[in-house]
Amino acid sequence: MKKPQNILQSLSDRAIFRVTGNDAERYLNGQVSQDVRLASENLAVYSIVANFRGKMEGDFYVRRYQGDLLIDTCKSQRESLFLRLDKYLIADDAEIVDVSDEYHFCHMIGNCEYEFSHPSWECHRYGESGTDYLLPVSENLPMATGDLEFEQLRISNRIPLWGNELDGNTLPPEASLESRAVSYTKGCYTGQEVISRMKSAGKTNRHLVGIRSEVEMITPLNLSVAVGDEGKPAAIVTSACEIDGKWIGLGYRTRKAAAISEFFDADGNVFTMI
Repeated sequence: MKKPQNILQSLSDRAIFRVTGNDAERYLNGQVSQDVRLASENLAVYSIVANFRGKMEGDFYVRRYQGDLLIDTCKSQRESLFLRLDKYLIADDAEIVDVSDEYHFCHMIGNCEYEFSHPSWECHRYGESGTDYLLPVSENLPMATGDLEFEQLRISNRIPLWGNELDGNTLPPEASLESRAVSYTKGCYTGQEVISRMKSAGKTNRHLVGIRSEVEMITPLNLSVAVGDEGKPAAIVTSACEIDGKWIGLGYRTRKAAAISEFFDADGNVFTMI
């Protein structure tokens, strides 16, 4: 896919938390998979939070803002992620505040006619270098275009999405999140032991894949290794979009089917792993 240019997306539905206090960085670093020290006043980094079994309990982006840490996550995680991050705050000099009703973000790739005079951070939300801008809720975006282009970019670059490819049963290595969201050198955090063990073993029961088809993909879509196979699905399509008359998708292929590249739906249509 050709990289879209000069597109702007409203992220006004994102939940936003502010982590304050002298222990904010130390506390957050002990809860999440990413090295929070990488976040800066100019760069937002991606992270996940997991339980003791290594399964995901949420994902978000974090950056520094006015001496604090600012987190944004999808609206479906507004309550659950806030409670998860706040859960272990006991004797720490830190506080997590929900400021979703005060601010909103937008994300831009390329340039647009509108000149932002707001705080900004480089952020690779869609596998491409883009810029996050923080705006007060009182300010509406002058233009918000490119939702389809951003979704096409996300799927083309195999960026998993919470609610589609990611949920409470996902192990980060299954979704190829190690390079984006996991630090293996920063120190302890909840779920570290399981995630590190999976890295050493080099095996997962399933893995994220790109999928191509000549026919429309209506998700979720179960796929088999043979036409008419009514056994347990060997792959599943979880996101899909059309680009130039072709359909591409994201999903998972089981480890047992890792050497297979062609799969079939119930109607016998062919789906190719890419």
